[in-house]
Amino acid sequence: MNTNVEIIAYHGWGFDRTCWYPWKTLLLNKGFRFQLFDRGYFGNESNLTFNLPWQQRLEELEIPSKRVILIHSYGLHLCPIEHLQLSDLLIIFSSFREFHPELEPFRRRSKVVLDQMKQQLNKTPEIVLNTFKAKCYHPQLWQPIAHSACNLDLLVQDLEHLGTSSVNIELLQSLPKVIIFHGVDDRIVSIEKGQELFETLEANSDYFEIKGAGHALPFTHLKACWSFIDPFICE
Repeated sequence: MNTNVEIIAYHGWGFDRTCWYPWKTLLLNKGFRFQLFDRGYFGNESNLTFNLPWQQRLEELEIPSKRVILIHSYGLHLCPIEHLQLSDLLIIFSSFREFHPELEPFRRRSKVVLDQMKQQLNKTPEIVLNTFKAKCYHPQLWQPIAHSACNLDLLVQDLEHLGTSSVNIELLQSLPKVIIFHGVDDRIVSIEKGQELFETLEANSDYFEIKGAGHALPFTHLKACWSFIDPFICE
């Protein structure tokens, strides 16, 4: 066990902290400190931080420690800059520098789809969320669920931000280590977006593509992802 590793996990748009529960079981069993961010789309909003006094105490005792962030999709755009700056290892799943493609007509088409999604979200949120989840989990099957009362204003607000947000690449380039995962069958964020992110960070990053995985790859392919991550966390 390595009790000197502290991990915070960020979910993406339309998800909540429960998506990370299998990871929570795995990581707590290994003795890691593990916290779950929740944006509050379905209640239970939580804002977290690293335990800096604990980290400082370990440094005083000259005990090696590590701060790790797990991020899925839009979670990369939700994670506070100060958290990223503190991380020793950033692990990114299915994410992007900018959501929309650069080239026309693909960019325009992507914006239209996002606008339609926002409009439909206000009318039939349950249908929109379950359709989105089904695309996320493809090619795995997704069983529709009844979401608890959702914060529509926040979902729409973040969907708008998702379409305009851009990751601070210089910040990511300054981090000690970044690992990027992308599912080959991702229907939400194209695999080219993952490759593009890696190409901008190549000097301090590793990139892994998972066959048979879609956008929800950390939740459908936990064991495969962990087999790559384990050596980096435990080194």
